[in-house]
Amino acid sequence: MPKTLPLGFSDFRAARLDSPSGNYVDKSLFCARVLRTDAAAFVFCRPRRFGKTLNITMLREFLQLPVAGDTPSRDPFAGMAILDDAEAMRHRGQHPVLYLSLKGVKAMHWPAALAAIRTAVLQAWTPVRVEPEQMSAMRRDELANAVARNAPARDLVFSLMHMVHALHEFHGKRVWLLIDEYDAPLQSAWLHGYYEECVTFFKTFFGEAAKDSSAVARTVMTGVLRVAKEGVLSDLNNLTVDTVLEHNFATDFGFTEAEVTELAGDDPALLAEMRRWYNGYSIGGHAIYNPWSVAETLSKPRDPLQARWIATGGTELLERLLSRAAPDVHTALELVLSGGSVEGPVVPGVAMRDIERDSKMLLTMLLHAGYLSASGVRSADGELLATLATPNLEVGGALRGLYHRWLANRSTLSLAPERLFAALLSGDQDEAQQRLAALVLGVLSYHDLYDRTPERIYHVFVLGVLSVVPAGYRIESNREFGHGRPDVVLLPGDAALPAALLEFKAAEDGETAATACDRAEAQIAKRRYVEAVRGSPVYAWAIGFERKRCVVRLVGAG
Repeated sequence: MPKTLPLGFSDFRAARLDSPSGNYVDKSLFCARVLRTDAAAFVFCRPRRFGKTLNITMLREFLQLPVAGDTPSRDPFAGMAILDDAEAMRHRGQHPVLYLSLKGVKAMHWPAALAAIRTAVLQAWTPVRVEPEQMSAMRRDELANAVARNAPARDLVFSLMHMVHALHEFHGKRVWLLIDEYDAPLQSAWLHGYYEECVTFFKTFFGEAAKDSSAVARTVMTGVLRVAKEGVLSDLNNLTVDTVLEHNFATDFGFTEAEVTELAGDDPALLAEMRRWYNGYSIGGHAIYNPWSVAETLSKPRDPLQARWIATGGTELLERLLSRAAPDVHTALELVLSGGSVEGPVVPGVAMRDIERDSKMLLTMLLHAGYLSASGVRSADGELLATLATPNLEVGGALRGLYHRWLANRSTLSLAPERLFAALLSGDQDEAQQRLAALVLGVLSYHDLYDRTPERIYHVFVLGVLSVVPAGYRIESNREFGHGRPDVVLLPGDAALPAALLEFKAAEDGETAATACDRAEAQIAKRRYVEAVRGSPVYAWAIGFERKRCVVRLVGAG
C-alpha cells in the first residue's frame, strides 16, 4: 500500500505529532549538516513547496531551549536518524532560538508592507516568553518603540536586533536566528513598485540583527531566490548560500528516488507515473521529486495524476517577467517547450534591478523557481553554463501555460491557440494563414530571425504556439513518417479523428515565402508523409517563411 504523508502542515512539530497518517520522510540529518558546516550564516534557496518551512521549523525544534514547566509527552524526533548522531545531539535543546517568518509580507504599497512586517515581528516575539520585567529598562523601551503600532520605519528596522539582544541577555547564550521566506517581501516590492524602500529597509533589518557575533550563534534563512547585488545580505559574515546548483544539502529538500520508491510501496504503476509527472529535478547529482505533488498524489492514489504544484500559485512575478523578456529568452523557452533543452548562462543570484534587462536573470529565476532543471553545470569564460530543460510533465505543462498567457497578451488578435488548432484540423486555409501570420508579425522579433539557423527558430516558435494540445491529441516533432521526418504532426489518439502535419521552410537567398512554401509542398509529396499518419482525414500543410512573412498552404487531405 502507498504511504500517505501529512498534508496542510508547514510546522515540523505539528506534522510529526498531529498528523493522522503517522508517516514522515526523515530529513532530520539536515540539522546535523547545518551544525557541522563552518558558516556563520546560511541561505537555503529552493522552489515553492519544497519543504523549506518544515526544515527550518525542524531546526528550531531541535535547537531551542525547553520551556520551563513544559513536559511534552511525545518526542517529534522519535525514530528519526538524528537521534543516533551523538555530536549533533549535544546541541539538542541547548540554544535560544528566534524564528521569524516573512511569508505573509506581501503588500500593494510600502506602508502596508511595514504593517505586515510589524505583525511578523510580533508573531516572532510572542512565543519567546521573555517578559518585559525580565529585560533591562533600556532594552524594554527600545523594543516597545520598535514594534509600536504607529512606529516609523526608522524604529521598526531595529526590532529584530532588539529581540536578538534581549534573548541573548536573558539566557546568557548566543541566539540562533531563523528567518523563513526572507525574499517574499522583496519579490512583492518589485512587483508593486516600492522595491528601493524595501531593499534599504531589509539591508539594515537583517544586517543589524545578524552581524553581532557576540549575540548571534548562527543565522539561517530560507527563500526561493538568492537576491544578489542589492546588498540585502551583504552584512552577513561567512555566508553559505545553497541553491539548486549546489551539492552539500542536495537531498535535504524534496524527495529522493529511494524515498519515493518506499512511499509508493508495492504499487509500481503509481511509482512510474509519479516519476513521469514529478521527478526530474537535478540537484547536486541527485534526481529529486517535488515533495508537495508527491504528498498530494499519495493522499489520493486512485485519482488520475495531475498538476498539483502549479495550483498553489506564486506565478505573478514570472508572468510579469515573461511579458517583458528579450526575444532570445522566448527562443530558448520555445525549445524547452518542444521537449528539448538549451545550454545557457545561469548566475548564482538574481539581481532584481537587472532582471528586465538581462536575459540570464529570467532563465536563472525560472531555474530557481522550479520551472527549469539544470544539468551539466560547468564554467566557461568566467560564466556558469548549464543545460536547461523542463524537469517533468507537471512543470512542462505549467510553463506552457505561462507561455501561452504571454502569447495571448502579445498577439494583436488575442489569439487563443485552440483557434489555430481548429483551423489546422479542419483544413481552413484562410483562417490558418491569418492566425499564423498575425502571430509571426506580433510575436517574432527581427532579432530572432537573424539567427544562423532561421528554420530552427520558426520550428520552435510554432511548437511553442501549439504546445498546449487539445484533449485526445499529442504533438510529434521530427519523428519518422513515410520516407522522412515532417517538422510537426498533430496526432489524434483515435484514428477516426482528423490529423495535421506541418512542414516548414525558411526562405533562402533570393527566395520569397511563397517559393519556400513550394519547397515544403514538394517535400511532403516526395517523402509521402500523409500515407504514414493516422487520422481521418490527414491535413498536410506546407508553410514558407521569409523574415516576418509567411505563406500557409493546404496541400492535401489524405
